[in-house]
Amino acid sequence: MPNHENNDHHHHPHEVEGPQIYDWSHALQQSSKHTLIGRMVIPFFSARYKTALTAACLLRALNERVLPREEEAIETTQLLKKYGKGSLTKPPAADHTFRLNSFFSLYHANFHRAAPLLFYTLRKDCYGLDEEHYQKQFEKDLKPVDGLGFSGSLFYYTQDKSLIVKSVGRKFEYTFMYEKMIEGFTYYYSMMISQKQQTLLCQITDVVGCHDHRLGGWLGVSPSHYIVMTNVLEGLDKEKGCKKWDLKPQNFFEPTRDLVPDQVKTENAKSGLADELDEEMVLTRKDKQTLMMQLERDTEFLADMKTIDYSLLLGRWPVDMFHAPRSGEGRDPMVLPEEDTKDFVRGVRSADGKWVYKMVLLDFFWNVEQLKPKIMQTAGKLLPEQTVTTEPDRYREEFLKMMDKYILVWEDMDEDERLQNSVSS
Repeated sequence: MPNHENNDHHHHPHEVEGPQIYDWSHALQQSSKHTLIGRMVIPFFSARYKTALTAACLLRALNERVLPREEEAIETTQLLKKYGKGSLTKPPAADHTFRLNSFFSLYHANFHRAAPLLFYTLRKDCYGLDEEHYQKQFEKDLKPVDGLGFSGSLFYYTQDKSLIVKSVGRKFEYTFMYEKMIEGFTYYYSMMISQKQQTLLCQITDVVGCHDHRLGGWLGVSPSHYIVMTNVLEGLDKEKGCKKWDLKPQNFFEPTRDLVPDQVKTENAKSGLADELDEEMVLTRKDKQTLMMQLERDTEFLADMKTIDYSLLLGRWPVDMFHAPRSGEGRDPMVLPEEDTKDFVRGVRSADGKWVYKMVLLDFFWNVEQLKPKIMQTAGKLLPEQTVTTEPDRYREEFLKMMDKYILVWEDMDEDERLQNSVSS
């Protein structure tokens, strides 16, 4: 069985220096066109250096297989019986440990998978992912992408863009993730699959974290915790008429919007806030009922977990970008959904036959029990009381109202409305 407690010496094609040598050795080996002083300050100001070293450290943790190949065919129940205790199935504590040889690291981090067997079973039994393909994604470089500038989040794609690696930088988020959400999410998702129910919760495939105190973490320049999730927007191309929206209630408290002055926000941060849907979804009555039922069930779980600020990531593709299934090609995100499918994650056709919609619920780590003290400390008396209110049930109610408003029912539209919708889109 692989040793997940300490893989510092595990060989990896993206080998990185140990923490005791730290980031400076990399900086000092930069091109000779830089002066000595210039090479020493590179770690502080080079985004490319930061993302490259972070990616190498992430790959070092994710490249190691959870199980020996010969055990991957064993049924999940037998695996859990054999390895069901300890760090393989239990999330680690959210606290950090002081180690002198890693404390002075800016970007170098000894990442480890959290509850690796738990996420392995999710990938195998719930998401239907091919483990061989999944592990191969971490044998190649990760591609950094622009995220929400103000939040400081880091985002990476795998080479084929089937997976996203996203940082979870705020303490109240990763504390809630480790203490409650990992086990709650796993239980809920597994229950939905066992009951043959659909869920819109994003497919989290791995959680990796570094539990060492590091200078980069203290300065807020190097997140220590990341999630890996499937990319529902794979294949989306704006130049071909695709669009995407990140939807959440506009009249509810949004920390980046409501607590930060406009002059402080970067343009990336402003553009990264929640969207308003500028053109409604067009679904049959039956499809809308199915979607709203799934949203009600999933948001009830999120309310029970006392989370707010989650959003619906919605993508829309022209239907002619998709094709019929092709034999022997393995996974293919651009296979045209069948007309009667009710899988809104893999894709549902619009009622007018013009579009394919895909969507997931994500960003559900804002737990009010962790968040409320921080909000009150930051906001003070600057905001009206109702703006700072953090009530999961109320957020859920506003979220469902928003989604109901954003969906047009095809059968309720007259000919003029259908024509207008066709022209506007």
